[in-house]
Amino acid sequence: MPLIQFSQRATIKLSQRAFSSCSILLNNNKQQLLEQWRETISRKKVIEHDAITPSAFNLLGNTLNDPVYRHDYLPKNGTELPPAWHQAYFPPRVTEQELSPDGYEQDWKPPSPFTHRMWAGGELEWNVDNPLRVGDQVEMVSSLRDIQFRPAGRRGDSVFIWIDKKISNQKGWAMTETRSWVYVQPTSSSPDKNGSSSSSKKTQAIFELPHHDFSFEITPTPITLFRFSALTFNSHLIHYDHQYATETEHHRGCLVHGPLSYTLMMNTLNRYLKENDPTSVIQSFKYRCRSPLVVNEAIRVQGKADPDTPGQYSLWVADAQGNMAVKGTATVATKSS
Repeated sequence: MPLIQFSQRATIKLSQRAFSSCSILLNNNKQQLLEQWRETISRKKVIEHDAITPSAFNLLGNTLNDPVYRHDYLPKNGTELPPAWHQAYFPPRVTEQELSPDGYEQDWKPPSPFTHRMWAGGELEWNVDNPLRVGDQVEMVSSLRDIQFRPAGRRGDSVFIWIDKKISNQKGWAMTETRSWVYVQPTSSSPDKNGSSSSSKKTQAIFELPHHDFSFEITPTPITLFRFSALTFNSHLIHYDHQYATETEHHRGCLVHGPLSYTLMMNTLNRYLKENDPTSVIQSFKYRCRSPLVVNEAIRVQGKADPDTPGQYSLWVADAQGNMAVKGTATVATKSS
């Protein structure tokens, strides 16, 4: 039998075809596994209870250096909870043994190999006629909104998960937060000499930031991140373990929490509204985390009113290089008397 010879180009094409077929098969297996998991997780509901106490309210105020609710000033019963401050409540009540190896709670974690979690964004909606207040007894019901498998992203195959968290007090529904997490496979890239992978190197701003109507600048320090982690009972190593953040996740340093970023956005807009129109309240907010924010690097929280859509504001967080790291849109309503 004559020996069959392949040209180098033909060999490469066959290799590429085999690799492509293998990738399709692997992705099909992952999708099938995720669909099986979706059938189980879609029926899941987590019901939690808490109380809007003045102490947690005040501790978040001190963490954010709020001009009113800091030091030993405790809010009185009936005081409205500022937008996004519900994060001081409903901490994950699980033991250390129930957490992932890198410290996050696993209530909604997809099956292996999707083990690394990042905060992707979210949505919030408030009942302006029934705000949460100090003294409220509250209930939060968490359930799955959606799951999406996205192959071949920046960090390889990924799974996006959206979880609705509906919070009610004694008067009924008060607000809903939808959290979006992205789960990826452990990275195989190695850090450069500065301890950063290619995905987290410092880059120059690509686009000029928009004109803003208001701005707030802050440099989140290790103490800022520790206090926010402690108050929200967030034990994800990426926020306080420098060695893990740089050597395992390959970032320049510990990362600012996604929830802290959007809380700063809400605080900045809320302060602007109260100074200009005290009857206006934030009704909804949608945001997306575009790139990480790193500890000890100055950030700017900015926003502006949409000239074409009354009651709508664009908000963003710019990193130290001027990149728009977090981007969002808020709607504002007039509070009924």
